[in-house]
Amino acid sequence: MIEQEFLNEEDVCFATGKIIPRGDRSRWTDEFDAWVSEEGQRLIEESATGFDPDRESEIIYREWYWKDEAAAGREAEWHAKQRGKSK
Repeated sequence: MIEQEFLNEEDVCFATGKIIPRGDRSRWTDEFDAWVSEEGQRLIEESATGFDPDRESEIIYREWYWKDEAAAGREAEWHAKQRGKSK
Protein backbone atom coordinates (compact mmCIF):
# COMPACT_ATOMS: atom_id res chain seq x y z
CA MET A 1 0.00 0.00 0.00
CA ILE A 2 1.48 3.31 -1.03
CA GLU A 3 1.00 6.46 1.00
CA GLN A 4 -0.59 9.19 -1.17
CA GLU A 5 0.13 12.40 0.74
CA PHE A 6 1.54 15.71 -0.47
CA LEU A 7 5.23 16.18 0.15
CA ASN A 8 7.01 19.49 0.53
CA GLU A 9 9.73 20.36 -1.93
CA GLU A 10 12.24 19.94 0.91
CA ASP A 11 11.25 16.37 1.76
CA VAL A 12 14.29 14.17 1.44
CA CYS A 13 14.28 10.40 1.03
CA PHE A 14 15.56 8.61 4.13
CA ALA A 15 17.26 5.92 2.01
CA THR A 16 18.78 7.95 -0.83
CA GLY A 17 19.24 11.42 0.65
CA LYS A 18 17.71 12.92 -2.50
CA ILE A 19 14.78 15.35 -2.62
CA ILE A 20 11.61 13.42 -3.38
CA PRO A 21 10.06 14.60 -6.66
CA ARG A 22 6.41 15.60 -6.87
CA GLY A 23 4.28 12.66 -8.00
CA ASP A 24 6.65 10.08 -6.53
CA ARG A 25 4.77 7.25 -4.83
CA SER A 26 6.74 7.57 -1.62
CA ARG A 27 6.05 5.77 1.64
CA TRP A 28 6.26 6.88 5.23
CA THR A 29 8.17 4.94 7.88
CA ASP A 30 6.91 5.46 11.43
CA GLU A 31 9.98 3.74 12.85
CA PHE A 32 12.34 6.42 11.47
CA ASP A 33 9.77 9.24 11.12
CA ALA A 34 10.75 9.80 7.49
CA TRP A 35 9.67 9.55 3.86
CA VAL A 36 11.15 7.02 1.45
CA SER A 37 10.95 7.59 -2.33
CA GLU A 38 10.19 4.87 -4.86
CA GLU A 39 13.91 4.57 -5.55
CA GLY A 40 14.55 4.31 -1.82
CA GLN A 41 11.89 1.64 -1.47
CA ARG A 42 13.70 -0.49 -4.06
CA LEU A 43 17.00 0.01 -2.23
CA ILE A 44 15.41 -0.90 1.10
CA GLU A 45 13.83 -4.05 -0.29
CA GLU A 46 17.13 -5.14 -1.86
CA SER A 47 19.19 -4.46 1.25
CA ALA A 48 16.61 -5.94 3.65
CA THR A 49 16.24 -9.25 1.86
CA GLY A 50 19.79 -9.95 0.73
CA PHE A 51 22.46 -12.25 2.12
CA ASP A 52 23.67 -9.76 4.75
CA PRO A 53 20.62 -7.57 5.45
CA ASP A 54 21.04 -3.97 6.58
CA ARG A 55 19.44 -3.56 10.02
CA GLU A 56 17.64 -0.26 9.31
CA SER A 57 16.32 -1.53 5.98
CA GLU A 58 15.11 -4.71 7.63
CA ILE A 59 13.23 -2.72 10.28
CA ILE A 60 11.52 -0.55 7.64
CA TYR A 61 10.73 -3.54 5.41
CA ARG A 62 9.11 -5.40 8.32
CA GLU A 63 7.11 -2.31 9.32
CA TRP A 64 5.72 -1.95 5.80
CA TYR A 65 5.03 -5.68 5.52
CA TRP A 66 2.90 -5.66 8.68
CA LYS A 67 1.10 -2.44 7.67
CA ASP A 68 0.27 -3.98 4.29
CA GLU A 69 -0.91 -7.23 5.90
CA ALA A 70 -3.14 -5.33 8.32
CA ALA A 71 -4.62 -3.24 5.50
CA ALA A 72 -5.31 -6.38 3.44
CA GLY A 73 -7.05 -7.96 6.42
CA ARG A 74 -9.25 -4.90 6.95
CA GLU A 75 -10.12 -4.85 3.25
CA ALA A 76 -11.01 -8.56 3.24
CA GLU A 77 -13.18 -8.05 6.32
CA TRP A 78 -14.96 -5.13 4.67
CA HIS A 79 -15.66 -7.16 1.52
CA ALA A 80 -16.97 -10.07 3.59
CA LYS A 81 -19.38 -7.73 5.37
CA GLN A 82 -20.53 -6.28 2.03
CA ARG A 83 -21.24 -9.79 0.69
CA GLY A 84 -23.21 -10.54 3.85
CA LYS A 85 -25.36 -7.42 3.37
CA SER A 86 -26.24 -8.34 -0.20
CA LYS A 87 -27.85 -11.64 0.80
